[in-house]
Amino acid sequence: MSKSKQIVNERELTANQFTNVKDIKGNFLFSKDGYLFGYLRVFPYNLDLLAIDERRIRTQNLSLSFEGDRKDFDYCAFPRELDLDDYKNYLKKQYQGELSNYGKRQILAIMIRQAAELSSSGENYEHHHYFKIWARAEKNINDTKKELLTRLEEFKQRYSGVGIDAEILNETEIFKLCNLFTNSQQVSFMSLADNPVITPIPMIKDY
Repeated sequence: MSKSKQIVNERELTANQFTNVKDIKGNFLFSKDGYLFGYLRVFPYNLDLLAIDERRIRTQNLSLSFEGDRKDFDYCAFPRELDLDDYKNYLKKQYQGELSNYGKRQILAIMIRQAAELSSSGENYEHHHYFKIWARAEKNINDTKKELLTRLEEFKQRYSGVGIDAEILNETEIFKLCNLFTNSQQVSFMSLADNPVITPIPMIKDY
């Protein structure tokens, strides 16, 4: 088969054929080449609120918890566009109801302008942080699930041990992550029930 013919065939592939995903069920994504993937979301934490010594101690403790664990996981971050409509509507209602306190009314007016500028500037994004952990599926798939879930719990404990919230993604959240990977504008308000026609494009395993 010629190279040009191969390129044409690749372009004709559907999204489901192109991606390496067989199924998403429970806490796992099943790949076509025999791997299971689990995902952990790490929530934002403001280190600037800590004293310098406390910041150093927590950073060192987290780094040490990863010592010797360098296998079969990736760290990734994706930008997500924020939907500020509810926030802007809330500010407007507060502004309209605040008739007696002139100073508070002026502050609300400033906040409304800032929210409008943020929406129109294209900078209304926040980053979501994830760990992707995988294991090859063995003959007893339940053993592989147990092994992967144990690793996810260990990663979660590493962060909770230094005061940072983290969660293991369930089936719904994995689908949302897949949407976030491909379409940051839709993940805020799009779910499987909202649009069953569109199949999200899950993450492709890196080699």
